[in-house]
Amino acid sequence: MQFSVVIPTYNRVEALAKTLSALSSQTLCRPGPAGLAASRAPQEDPPAEIQPADQEPPFEILVVDDGSTDDTEDLVTRFQRDCPVPLHYFRQANRKQGSARNLGSRRAGGDFLVFLGDDTVPTLNFLEEHAKARTKPRIDPCSSRLVVIGYTPWPQEYRKTRFMHYIVEEGWQFGFSLIRDPEDISFNFFYTSNLSISRSFFWESGGFDEGFQEYGWEDIELGHRLQQLGMHLVFQREAIAYHHHPTSFRSFVQRQRKVGSSAWRFYQMHPELDSFLNVQSTPRYSGFARLKMGTLSWLCRLTEARNWPDLSRYYPDVMSYHYNRGILKARNE
Repeated sequence: MQFSVVIPTYNRVEALAKTLSALSSQTLCRPGPAGLAASRAPQEDPPAEIQPADQEPPFEILVVDDGSTDDTEDLVTRFQRDCPVPLHYFRQANRKQGSARNLGSRRAGGDFLVFLGDDTVPTLNFLEEHAKARTKPRIDPCSSRLVVIGYTPWPQEYRKTRFMHYIVEEGWQFGFSLIRDPEDISFNFFYTSNLSISRSFFWESGGFDEGFQEYGWEDIELGHRLQQLGMHLVFQREAIAYHHHPTSFRSFVQRQRKVGSSAWRFYQMHPELDSFLNVQSTPRYSGFARLKMGTLSWLCRLTEARNWPDLSRYYPDVMSYHYNRGILKARNE
């Protein structure tokens, strides 16, 4: 078995159903060139004849329920009846996503872990593309330290606002358009909504730090430690998982406050990253500055649905403001 797909989940039964359905239909489930043979290392010759009944499954799915109060367990039980690959269910008290991913990774049997969000719905060739990324000619082909991230856009059926485009392509959530060299990217793109990594390399780092209780940074913090261990992070754009999580300007402001709060913990763990996290140089805003940024935030929310007038030039400053407010709150506490 090559891949273990680890999915932490919390009260998102409808999105999880879409994700499990897409995984159940992966091309790796099919025999032939587009299936199991595509996941093999390039130096191995595919067998002359594939007998699906006699083969080890190409991947397994591990759902880790982080204390959900909805019908998550019933949903997974229904999927287990017809899933073409092993589908495992684990439950823990609500200990956040880092702990849930660690639990799934401890129970995984695959050579490679694939971290997927419960609301990131993969295309049918998603795992095949992650496998292909490990067969490209590189300085360190098939290295145990090769880590692959995929592309996580909004679903095609979503009506995308300027702000939704901004956070995915230009910054704050993903920033995919900022990637200059997909064959060599920095640890801050270590996004566990769509990522594959050698299981042995993952545990060499010690796994996710489970002390992060607010949203954000637990994956980037792990990426920083992995980079110190020699990680080679690459971007496989064709490995697509659509992000089924409607986001508004207002909800993202709340997210930014939480990310800022988590940044303070990140800084305490890694003070050498001060310039990256912008923690010690966080400005203290005057009353006028707070009024100005509050007004801009209100205007951005007001015009978001119509996409007019275009206030996108203010997005970086407004998002930085709310991120900094989260840092200041954490520092004061």
